[in-house]
Amino acid sequence: MTMETTARIRYGRVGLILLVSVIIASAWLVFPYFVQGKQLLSGVGADARMTKAGRVSMHLTRYLVNHPQLELTATFATNEFFQYVDRASTIGNLRPDRNFIFFVSENIHEGKLAFDLPEVHLKVGEKTYQPAVASGPNIAEHHRISVYSIPKRASDGSLVSIGDHGSIELYVSNYYLGSQEKLTFIGQWMAPYSLPEDLKSSSDITPIAMLALGAGLLSSVLTPCLLQLVVIFASIISSFATVPGDGGRNTAQLAPHIRKKVMQIALAFVAGFTILYTLAGAVIGHVGHTAQLLFAEHSRNVAIAAGIVVILMGIWVGVRGGRNLACNIPNPKAMSAVNRRDMAGSLFVSMGYALGCTACFGGAIVATLIIYVGAIGSAAIGAGIMATFSIGVAIPFLLSAWYLSKMNSMLLMLASKARAISIVSMIIIIAFGLILITDNFHTVSDMIYPYLGLS
Repeated sequence: MTMETTARIRYGRVGLILLVSVIIASAWLVFPYFVQGKQLLSGVGADARMTKAGRVSMHLTRYLVNHPQLELTATFATNEFFQYVDRASTIGNLRPDRNFIFFVSENIHEGKLAFDLPEVHLKVGEKTYQPAVASGPNIAEHHRISVYSIPKRASDGSLVSIGDHGSIELYVSNYYLGSQEKLTFIGQWMAPYSLPEDLKSSSDITPIAMLALGAGLLSSVLTPCLLQLVVIFASIISSFATVPGDGGRNTAQLAPHIRKKVMQIALAFVAGFTILYTLAGAVIGHVGHTAQLLFAEHSRNVAIAAGIVVILMGIWVGVRGGRNLACNIPNPKAMSAVNRRDMAGSLFVSMGYALGCTACFGGAIVATLIIYVGAIGSAAIGAGIMATFSIGVAIPFLLSAWYLSKMNSMLLMLASKARAISIVSMIIIIAFGLILITDNFHTVSDMIYPYLGLS
């Protein structure tokens, strides 16, 4: 159908089209409503994870005493230990990137444990290092686990390198077996330390498991981020698909260009967040728990930087809306240059907001992958999981854009009201940039959730 220059915009029809397109773009919401995300995540490779966790824990644990009346063990809780065995919630407090962490377990079958925690020190070569933190229950009759944190830097600031020595030794002393004096027992680990290759294997993460993990992330972790991404997507499509400057006087000539641009802008947008999330998954997969430490330390700075990028792109949307781009029609080269810039703008806004989302939810993403996958140990696996998640969001977005591109009423609206659409989109995009900078990301989602019946 040819749209005449004087064609009237039927705003009721346009509103209905917008509503349908938003519903299509939000189709990923079937996951949080119909999929029990946490159950799905915990079911992925559960048996393999438990088996691997047990093997890793055994490899890192030394029996200091195995007596009928006393069982004393020490576990060297390396980064790998936390990746494979322990839940991510403890990582921020213990900081195995900065400290040597040891767990000492005491079990007695007769009598009671001493009131005080065991005395512990670490011997590396000829030097002895004391724990900076020792924690555990003083009042424990038969069973106790104590945690010791020994800084990886000596008092003079030098790095304690265990790789320069053949082994490290942990000395554990306390009153045991009715002794009137403290007895000392020693656990030894060979250095330089490394897990055997078979324990680093991620062969239990199959393509089916990746699909399940991607669905689990959609349904239980990143829904708040995606709710806001839908709004950003609508703003970007509305603004960058326009061809400002004609004042609505040449809609018949603009319509074919806008129809094509809607899909181009949508493809650039989904490519942006897919690339960003896939890269984030690769980083998480490669460095494991260290990624969570990075997110904990730098998430605010990253969110602020992402917010600034989004705000700058929002300003550009406003500036773009005031230019006369329609004058380039029908010049193919000029229009191609405009389209490339608009696609690049869509890509950058998408990546900027996805980066801010990753900063806000990065800890949750890492915790989810670490807890439910174990030590990923592979950039490819981490990237595959996050790419699968991204595709689950990209498909509804692209279907929504395809639907919009087929609606002549919407094309007429985009052709006739480019300036007004650009101003509204600029305000929305800048507002979401400010949300990232001011750390109010969760506040917006919390306002939306009750109306959706989500928690």
